[in-house]
Amino acid sequence: MLRLIFWIILIYLGYRLVKNWLEGPPEKRQVGGQPQKPPLDLSQADIEDAKFREIRDESKTQSNL
Repeated sequence: MLRLIFWIILIYLGYRLVKNWLEGPPEKRQVGGQPQKPPLDLSQADIEDAKFREIRDESKTQSNL
């Protein structure tokens, strides 16, 4: 049984090697077309930091009364 599995694997690997050798190297693929979303073209001056404030949980303060 082990010999059969060995021969099947050996034949499969030989088939793959011969197939790749006959086909040659794959062609280089080029992607064409236009991008789906245009770039935003933002500079660092256009970006501002957000200002945050802490939100207190009102339900906790009311239940303690």
